[in-house]
Amino acid sequence: MQRVSTYLTICMAYCIMQLGEAKLVDWFTNRSSSEVSQGPEEATSAQSNFMYSHVQPWKSGIAVSLQEAEARLKATDDKPDQRQLKMAMLLLSSDAQQLCCSLKNFSGHVSRWTPTDVFVFSPENRLQAAFEESGCHLGEFAPTLIFLRIHEHWETPEEAEDSSTWTATDTAGENYRRMGHWRLAFQMEFALKLGYKYVLQTDDDSGFAEPIDTNLIKFLGANQVYMAARNIILEDPQDCTLGLAEIAKLFLVTERLVPTTLYSQSCEPSNISGLYTTELGGPATGGYRTNYLYGNFVIISLDFWFQDQIQRFVRLVLRTGAHFRYRWNEQQVQTLVWKIFVPANNFHLFDFAYEHPLKNWHGC
Repeated sequence: MQRVSTYLTICMAYCIMQLGEAKLVDWFTNRSSSEVSQGPEEATSAQSNFMYSHVQPWKSGIAVSLQEAEARLKATDDKPDQRQLKMAMLLLSSDAQQLCCSLKNFSGHVSRWTPTDVFVFSPENRLQAAFEESGCHLGEFAPTLIFLRIHEHWETPEEAEDSSTWTATDTAGENYRRMGHWRLAFQMEFALKLGYKYVLQTDDDSGFAEPIDTNLIKFLGANQVYMAARNIILEDPQDCTLGLAEIAKLFLVTERLVPTTLYSQSCEPSNISGLYTTELGGPATGGYRTNYLYGNFVIISLDFWFQDQIQRFVRLVLRTGAHFRYRWNEQQVQTLVWKIFVPANNFHLFDFAYEHPLKNWHGC
């Protein structure tokens, strides 16, 4: 019964979110094909009328964070019109020593070649002081380093407050799920509104074992890369992806959209009939393969991420709360964005030596 309820919740959240109950039937019976996008490059403002007219419940706190970030950037040699030439790297941290070692690694291996502004978010008021007390100082790093306090956007979505509905609780607690929600609901818009074009998503316990001696922003731009990640693809158990295939299928059907690589990479058979979760009563073999991008190193073009059709998909997920309840987190949702929207030529896997977690702090 819970599984049936999961699917119905996803369906109704999507439909009511876009149209409201009164227009629901009319939309399904009368929506014209001219309103439907054929791909991410053809999204139009007409398609996004439903979604952008609503107040988003996960927006609380972003304005305060933006004001604080602007004030701190002004205290550096920051030039707002130059931010599009820099990478924005957002970190969550509460461990000053670990953060210090990770940033030393990043400074020596990446930001010497790729200009980067690093924003460290923490619930701890004293993280910056503890960071400097640990022997690290803001001025010694190649990237601009900004410490910010997490505000109301570090939250459990209302749709997922009942923890009795959560799956995979043995591997993912509330803070882990909040991290995934924060990355989907906050970090991209924060970077976009500050004027950046790319977000580097990583963890404060990760690092590079060799220099990346190229300007990543120039590389991504020259090769028209929308998303990039480490050359490692993992696979989640079913209890971390419950309903994921079904929400993707709902979106594809209602948008009348053919995905770029989803069927060939992850479905058996390799068409929409193979897009199902085996646990939900479909055939015991085949179905959706739950392979995903490792979330501790992902680069995303914000011009790409904020296309209307992609935002409709991300907001559909956020409104259901399923990413939180069923531990999809940002990893599985970003992976679906890749498989649904990114043409093969616009995706890149980096084959450099990388450690997560760092086993050797490289002299730190």
